[in-house]
Amino acid sequence: MKSLLTITALLLISPLLQTPDLTDQVTAEQRQKIEAALPAKAPAVPARPRKLLVMALNIRDGQVTKGHASIPAGNLALRLMGERTGAYQVTFGDDVNVLRREKLAEFDAICFNNTVGVLTEDPELRKSLLEFVAGGKGFVGIHAAGATFVQWPRYDQFPEFGEMLGGYENGGHPWKPDETIVLRVQDRSHPVNRAFQTDSFEVSDEVFQFQAPYSREKLRVLLSIDTNRSDMNPTRRFLPERFADRDFAISWIKTQGRGRVFYSSLGHNPHIFWNGPVLAHFLAGIQFALGDLKADTTSIPAPRGGQ
Repeated sequence: MKSLLTITALLLISPLLQTPDLTDQVTAEQRQKIEAALPAKAPAVPARPRKLLVMALNIRDGQVTKGHASIPAGNLALRLMGERTGAYQVTFGDDVNVLRREKLAEFDAICFNNTVGVLTEDPELRKSLLEFVAGGKGFVGIHAAGATFVQWPRYDQFPEFGEMLGGYENGGHPWKPDETIVLRVQDRSHPVNRAFQTDSFEVSDEVFQFQAPYSREKLRVLLSIDTNRSDMNPTRRFLPERFADRDFAISWIKTQGRGRVFYSSLGHNPHIFWNGPVLAHFLAGIQFALGDLKADTTSIPAPRGGQ
């Protein structure tokens, strides 16, 4: 009885222990595909055991809601990838109190896996997240992380997060999630891109387009849409500035103070998390954010015409 009461007390005081990782929602077939696609080894040897906090919280109009259907597969892929390669250990936590300074101090990086909405309006929690990254830790954003701390039509509720991430997604999606687009690999020799064996590849996923503070001068774009080989019909919902410059970044890295940021807008569809080269790309980006993989963050110009 005493041990049962102790366990109950721990569950009440520890938000990390309360949070389900949702991986029980992954089908046996999906799990098999994920396991088959996992990288065999990490691109870098960890300097020490690394801890990655993964959050997948979705908030709409102040209420917790069900998130993207890909979250369970993404959570499982992130956990198994760390276990198989030894690159990091995952802890899942969707209580915003994990953003408190003393909680974040336990981790080397935080990953927003398809988080959505204004996760918290507490200025102390927002400050501790920004200081965590700028102070030398890492941030990883997957897909809807670019739509986090955004509540349409307002995009200015937490501008410091957009600056840290590298941009804010704007609600218009030019391509539907089941449409095929062509992605250009910008510099296959870059450490975060070495998993790709070709200079371009096709993918079906929901595409974000980024508005200010997005600027190539502030980050290193790794993947972008090849607009010469993707449908650019002007009737699609393009931001005027993105249609003009044809710069649709998909993945990038950047520095933030003494910290490191990796973001990829891939991950709306579950099948992204059993795409082998993309998973290896994610792993390299995570290791960059953790501080184990050295990678150049120098900005490079967009290819002419989106090629």
